[in-house]
Amino acid sequence: MRTHPRTGRKCLYVMRDDCTGIDGMESDAAEALIAALADHIIKPAFVYRHQWRPGDVLMWDNCMVQHRAIQDYDMPQRRLMHRTTMGGAVPA
Repeated sequence: MRTHPRTGRKCLYVMRDDCTGIDGMESDAAEALIAALADHIIKPAFVYRHQWRPGDVLMWDNCMVQHRAIQDYDMPQRRLMHRTTMGGAVPA
């Protein structure tokens, strides 16, 4: 769990492949909870999928959302992306 540095709201950072356990929980119970949370966050009600158009700019708060790039274009098309990251507070 972490606290958002601006809002003070609590949030979880759960990635199915990155989380290996939960402090204070038995391994089987932790794995089941991680799987349930990972399944929950990808429900359609919580997913935004952007349909890119030339000139689009997207920003998101990594503290509160997860993102995943999907290769939804055919070769030889290319995706040109410029990325910047803003500094922030160390998670608390």
